[in-house]
Amino acid sequence: MLVTVASLLAGCGGDDAGGDFVSFRFANSPTALSLVRIADELGYWKDAGVRPEYVGPATTVPATQLLDQGKVDIATGMQSDNITAYSKGVKGFTLIASSMLDLPEEPHMSYFTKAGSPINKNNWKAIEGGKIGVSGFNSCTDLVIKRLLKDNGVDLNKVEFVELKNELVAPALDKGEIDLGVFHPPLIGVLLSQKEKFTQIATSFDDWGELGGQAPFKASNIWLKKNPEAAREFVGIIAKTANWANEHPKESAEIAGKTTGYPVEQTTNWHYAPNALLDKESLQLWWDLVEEVGEVTPTWREVTIEQMATNAYNPYAKTADLLVSQTQNKTIIRDTQNTGILDSPLVQK
Repeated sequence: MLVTVASLLAGCGGDDAGGDFVSFRFANSPTALSLVRIADELGYWKDAGVRPEYVGPATTVPATQLLDQGKVDIATGMQSDNITAYSKGVKGFTLIASSMLDLPEEPHMSYFTKAGSPINKNNWKAIEGGKIGVSGFNSCTDLVIKRLLKDNGVDLNKVEFVELKNELVAPALDKGEIDLGVFHPPLIGVLLSQKEKFTQIATSFDDWGELGGQAPFKASNIWLKKNPEAAREFVGIIAKTANWANEHPKESAEIAGKTTGYPVEQTTNWHYAPNALLDKESLQLWWDLVEEVGEVTPTWREVTIEQMATNAYNPYAKTADLLVSQTQNKTIIRDTQNTGILDSPLVQK
């Protein structure tokens, strides 16, 4: 994720009643789907001891770099970005909470063609000589479709990948400027509602299944060291919001539309990892995925997931250790499982 910082001031603030709280500068585009914004709509931040300060849309500065410099406090982004940052020595951030998974009915990404296109699950080769619109390179939008195409016999050298802003992919597809587009929620629902124009031919679930390619929440180590209890409360609210969204898919999709500016009757939401618990499997898959169809740095394999991710700040974790897999995390946990920050070498002291 790339962001611009609208404000570099953070720390403590006060509400109308004069109470103090810790703010966190959240790097997020106003049109991006986010559990932080959904929590806002649900009122979860209103009386909390930690509250968001939204600081800007996408631009040219990587969120990992801003976190490392302490210029933003919390962000989300694809795990490939995190590995790349660590491999380049940018290590001033820690992964503290999970994000989306992948379900057939609530996919991480969907792949659409123009209605009537010959490209489909049984004829992937028809994309050869054509163009695919993606919102970024070496990210989920191009890596997963590349592997899916490769596994189905497509020569990637015969496909042109075109980088476009998210909001420009659908118009380009409609005009015939590209032959296939890659989409995230909430836009998936918008395109599904226009069957006369677009056809969903596959989803990311067809490639990586339920693992879903996590875009975990990551926090600046500077902020974590200063505000450990606020970090724990933050993760707790993210977990509560994720669990609510999973239990209320229709309502959460409507909020997704409201917070991103798309028609609420059309939008879709993600399915989230219950309890915001981090696991190894859904994060580890990125090492192999990028090596297979993306670009890696020379020190890519020197980075391990244990260097950057912990459940130490999660009130629903029994230990700071990462789960082996999300298969261990199928049930919503109603009661907290610890009384404070858990012991971990990644806890900033």
